Amino acid sequence: MNLRIDYEPTPEGRLAVVARIAMTHVMEAHREPDYADFRDALKPFVERELILARIDEARKASGLRLTNRVAELAKELLKVNARIPKDIGV
Repeated sequence: MNLRIDYEPTPEGRLAVVARIAMTHVMEAHREPDYADFRDALKPFVERELILARIDEARKASGLRLTNRVAELAKELLKVNARIPKDIGV
């Protein structure tokens, strides 16, 4: 697990950490990374960032109450988090 992903304050920073980790993993396998390596590694993280943004937006729109929409998005977030490799971290 990489704690930099947890503590990076911006979405672009968290995605940059994932890209760097993906590149390192591929290079450790003694090959150059290609776009597919980054696409595959970033996919669940991009989805996660989009869901987090929607949750934040829903909370702001409803006075920070846990609405039905936030509950739906929380379920989506759990599914996406389950697809993220544990050696990269969330």
